[in-house]
Amino acid sequence: MADGVGANRQWYDPSGRPIPAEEAERLLGQPGYDRVGSTTILDMADLDWARDVSTAWIGLDLDADGEPGPPRIFEAAVFDRDHVTLERRWYATEEEAALAHEAFVVAACDEAVDPVVLQTGDQVS
Repeated sequence: MADGVGANRQWYDPSGRPIPAEEAERLLGQPGYDRVGSTTILDMADLDWARDVSTAWIGLDLDADGEPGPPRIFEAAVFDRDHVTLERRWYATEEEAALAHEAFVVAACDEAVDPVVLQTGDQVS
């Protein structure tokens, strides 16, 4: 990780506490540790339509150039069936990210005619 993304940036644990890159690497190496939510929404009325909502702890403040405030270390994103990003937002806390994940799922269900929701991963805290 020292040569990759975040080599010269501050890492944060899920509680927002600064941590060294080695600790971030250890945490990110634990399967599912970074996952807040992973949901797929299908539309039974249009089998070519799908939305994937993925929310995760990233560990880096990806919105560092944005608004002032606490580091935004969680990302919630919505992708279409071709994995094109439709919307992406960053959050400072796991709670905010989990709420955003649910809002993205609700919005996708509202967009679909006959939605089916598949939880594709358990929430990990």
